[in-house]
Amino acid sequence: MTAAATRPRGRPARTARPVEETRGAILDAALKLFSERGFEGAAMRDIASLAGVEHSALRYHYSDKATLWRAALARLIVDMNAHMAAGWATTRGQPPLPRFKATVRDYVRYCARHPEHARIMVQEAMGESDRVAWIAEQIVGPQHRAMARVLETLMTQGHLPRLPIRNLIYMLSAAAQSPFTLAGEVRHAYGVDMSEAAEIERHADALIALLIRD
Repeated sequence: MTAAATRPRGRPARTARPVEETRGAILDAALKLFSERGFEGAAMRDIASLAGVEHSALRYHYSDKATLWRAALARLIVDMNAHMAAGWATTRGQPPLPRFKATVRDYVRYCARHPEHARIMVQEAMGESDRVAWIAEQIVGPQHRAMARVLETLMTQGHLPRLPIRNLIYMLSAAAQSPFTLAGEVRHAYGVDMSEAAEIERHADALIALLIRD
């Protein structure tokens, strides 16, 4: 009897690839295809193919597309929060204004590295689904509440224009994300590669100069 015949039903074949590496490849592939095609357009078989795993292996780790979508988004947010928290920690003890400038710069860098984040958010927010509600509850709500305290302080100090918090947050987010979300358009319109470090920093400088009153 062969090894394949004795393998427990539903369990993917053993390979030399570590489990965490396999899961990471699946999540990377899922984020790419969800950002390009949306939830409905991203097929599980295409995700498996892009990740370099058998479809059965993908199903073993993530039983359905909704589970995979949430796992992919959750990992993206964990990575974002870790990136932002590390930057916030380096400015501990500084006044709110320089801390905010550093945070804006860190966020722009994150957007440059992960354009799939904003693309997925736009894909989902165009419709109504339980995924939109999950994003609002698990991602947008906590992030906006944390940012609101900082923005309110800076508005009180006169460093930001007095605007409704919601409007200011969405303006800031959209301005930080847009040239990386639309990187192909920027490349064709201006001949600029927005993944270059100098372009990322230039965009951060422009956003800080636009928003902040020193």
